[in-house]
Amino acid sequence: MSERVGVFGGMFDPVHDGHMAVARHALDLLDLDRLLLVPCNLPNHREESHCNAGSRLDMLRLAVAGEPRLEVDSIEIDQGGVSYTARTLERLRERLPHAAIVLVLGMDAFLGLPGWRDPARLFELTHILVIARGKLPMDYDMAGRFGGAMAAGPKQLFERGRGGVILTKEPRFDVSSSTARELLAQGLDAPLPAAVLTYVRENGLYGAGMS
Repeated sequence: MSERVGVFGGMFDPVHDGHMAVARHALDLLDLDRLLLVPCNLPNHREESHCNAGSRLDMLRLAVAGEPRLEVDSIEIDQGGVSYTARTLERLRERLPHAAIVLVLGMDAFLGLPGWRDPARLFELTHILVIARGKLPMDYDMAGRFGGAMAAGPKQLFERGRGGVILTKEPRFDVSSSTARELLAQGLDAPLPAAVLTYVRENGLYGAGMS
């Protein structure tokens, strides 16, 4: 059986407990061999990060320490410039030609695919796991529009070579990176992995400091 590899991208500014819950959920739901957390270098659709790339990588590595199926991949930061998901997946496909790759996307990102650069390329390269957030409606025609197909479950997803889409509910963590930054700036605890919270305070990131 081909190796199953998840790809979970984002700013991770900072990485928080919600990110980690989604990563673990994807691992378990799809029985992935490993999941790559890929921090964005420069985003195409949103503001730049509040923290430099080196610190975001450090925080991610602290967050995944002791979890052998979670790996940090600096491919977008190493590439430099604006990060485009299709280009990143092309490079990962070159590295992992025989793997079954699954891109992990939030519902909001999935619904925004028509505005992405070369969205059809994603379905040629990978499967997609859509994480339902809040009450956003699912567009079940989106996959077909770009050459993909909805799958009823993990078994059906991996029966298709590439381009399958599966929907799941987000683990219940009412947290975002912006909320975490606000709490840290107020000198309050934020829902971050313990080692990440210590790192943030020791380095005075996001206006936080040691109490």
